[in-house]
Order: sequence, then C-alpha cells, then structure tokens
Amino acid sequence: MDTGPDERLSTGAGHSPRGDTRGYPNTIEDLSTGASITFLERGVDEQGAYLLMDGVLPVGINSGPARLHPQAEARSEVIAGQAEVTVRGERRVVRPGDSLTIAAGEAHSIRNGGDDTLRIRTTLRPPGEFEAATRALYAAGAGGRPDVLAVAAVLFQFRADIRLSGLPWLVQRPLLRALAGIARRLGRDPLK
Repeated sequence: MDTGPDERLSTGAGHSPRGDTRGYPNTIEDLSTGASITFLERGVDEQGAYLLMDGVLPVGINSGPARLHPQAEARSEVIAGQAEVTVRGERRVVRPGDSLTIAAGEAHSIRNGGDDTLRIRTTLRPPGEFEAATRALYAAGAGGRPDVLAVAAVLFQFRADIRLSGLPWLVQRPLLRALAGIARRLGRDPLK
C-alpha cells in the first residue's frame, strides 16, 4: 500500500461520539441496475470511527469490480438473500445471519447469487471518505454505462478509501492520475 505524503487520511472528525444521525438515513440508487446503498449512521464508538450502511442488490447483480479499502475493515452481515462474496480470489456463500470481516487491503467483490433481493449490512472502520467516494461513483454511472474518465477521477481523488484490485497500485496510480487530468481538462470530473 502506498502511504506517501499525498495520501488523504480522514479521521471522522466533526461527528458526535454516539453517531451522527443528521442527514441519515439517506439512500443512493443506481437506476441502471436497481442496486442501492442506504447510509444509516456515521459515528465514533469504543472501537473508533465507523460508517453503517445497508446495500441492496437485485438478483444476479454484483457490487462492481473487485476492489479494496486500503485503510478500512468491512464487517458485513447478510440480512436477506444470498451473497456470493469473493475475498482474495476465494468465493464464499453468505446467507442470512452469517457475517464476514474483510480486512483492510483485501480485494473483494459481492454478487447476489440467490433467488431473492440481497440486503447486506456493513460497518466500515474507519470510514474515511467512503460515502463521498460512493456517491461520486454512482453519479459517474459506475453500475451501468460509466464515464470511464469520471470514474478514474473519482478513484484517484479517493485513493485512500477505495481502489480497484485488478491492477497493481504502482501501475494503477499513474494511470488514474493521467486519466483524472484528462477528465478535468475535458470538464468530466464530477468532483470539480
């Protein structure tokens, strides 16, 4: 993991010790797939800063390409449906009541492998700017027909929070930097 001086770190400062419910819950939806994420709460407890969210995936839909969170651990529990979760290339079926923990830096993907809508509750610790990154990725059309330049700009901006796992970071970083620059010059950076 690159921890150079340009990496952004977020501590969750500005949130109440018991959890910030201002503006929560709030939902974003990918209209092209029907997938959604409801951000339930952001706060700090005895284990540190966290973001609590529910993800919904219709039958046969996945959560996007394999990715990793360089600095955050994700603990997920299936509420309804059946999840096919791949962690470090190893596929696992997770059913209602089952949970799993994905360590910081572990490549993972989630797919609804069942016959019903999948609902999965996840706590991300520390949350960094994952919520802002996800909102920007949804705005770039990440689930349907994404604007590749916009997605690259988002991934470069939020590189401390989310990265694609298919390319080594030493290759991905300069590529994302170049594509983000092109996106800015063409007015396709959703963050500007």
